Amino acid sequence: MKKLLIMLASFVLVFTLSACNGDDEGEDLAEGEVALTYWNLFTGPDGETMRSLVDDFNVEYEDEIRVSTQTIPETEFYEVFNNTVPQGQGPDIAIMHMRRIAKNADLGLLNSFDDQIDEAAMREEYLSEAWDGSKFEGEQYGIPLDVHPLGMYYNKDILDDAGVEVPTTTEELLQACEDLEGHVEHCLPLSTMWPSQNVFISALFQNNGEDLDENGEYPAFNTSQGYEALSLLNELIHDHNISPTNVNVDEDLTFFRQGNAAFHINGIWMLNAMKDSEINFGTAPIATLFGDTPATWADSHNFVMPYNPDLSQEKYDAIMTFIDYVTSHSMDWAQAGQIPAKISVLESDEYADLEYHNNFVDLDTIQFVTTSPYVEDGFEPVFSRVTTAMANENADIQALLDDAEEEGTELVNEALE
Repeated sequence: MKKLLIMLASFVLVFTLSACNGDDEGEDLAEGEVALTYWNLFTGPDGETMRSLVDDFNVEYEDEIRVSTQTIPETEFYEVFNNTVPQGQGPDIAIMHMRRIAKNADLGLLNSFDDQIDEAAMREEYLSEAWDGSKFEGEQYGIPLDVHPLGMYYNKDILDDAGVEVPTTTEELLQACEDLEGHVEHCLPLSTMWPSQNVFISALFQNNGEDLDENGEYPAFNTSQGYEALSLLNELIHDHNISPTNVNVDEDLTFFRQGNAAFHINGIWMLNAMKDSEINFGTAPIATLFGDTPATWADSHNFVMPYNPDLSQEKYDAIMTFIDYVTSHSMDWAQAGQIPAKISVLESDEYADLEYHNNFVDLDTIQFVTTSPYVEDGFEPVFSRVTTAMANENADIQALLDDAEEEGTELVNEALE
């Protein structure tokens, strides 16, 4: 029944979106004006920023290009995308997470940018890690809008009162939590669920672990490095007591925003929520908080072109004009709680003046999951085991990794077949 309801909801949404898209080709277009349909998944304050950028673009390119934007919640976005694009009912341009690009390109649901762009020249305009992470089988399927990594928020007043410095290593974290006893209720609450999977990925990479094998197919996390990373998360909670047990989704955030925690780990997308809390906070990187190799989990929102075998040169040029406009104006996007991927914006004086962004992460340490159609099958089964390891004091870490590897291997075999 649940699956049927999801399918019906997707059908209704697809029908609604198709109807909206049909209106974009209406008679009210000026002569020679190109209509573009654009889907994104920004439902919070960042969605308001994106709508504002689209509105500004439409004013600047009035009678030349008109972009009609549609927002679909991320929980539904990819299912709707996969249902509509094969039917020729997808948008002209869309936002997609980098980790999803390879699978959708492999399924034939994306157009490559390669036939039209000067790849070498454009690569110089964007963070190289984000640009290269948007490739699949040597072709460019995404143009990055941003990178959004994990980082640490800390309560300045609590740390100043206790005379504690911001920790950068596991040892410093444990010492800080010990020194903060009596000054705050909780040191670093860690949710056993979201964003625990991204904390684990950072710990895995910081311990020189890998997500997938060298072919980008089968699980590669069931190693001594993976064991070390997962064990550490268990021990921080149950042996070192830096966090209360069984912290739910956003409960860790609530502790911090209410002034009951010294530290909080989350994405930069939480920046504006922190500002609204009126906590006197600062930001710091987590690149060596769980291991010796500097690494920070990150993902990236990318512009993609849903598959269209009949894409005209006129429409393609309009798409590229829109992408260049939004990425070039991504200081507004930074204010919404993201790190722009366009180098000219990152090197601007305006960006340098932002209070929190530059301290949040060292961009040289960001690391994405492997660009592969099989990252969801081969790697993501470990996420539920991360939750189990963090929630249970006596968790069998090796058994959890074994189970995740077995499940991931089966899923990859099915996908390959």
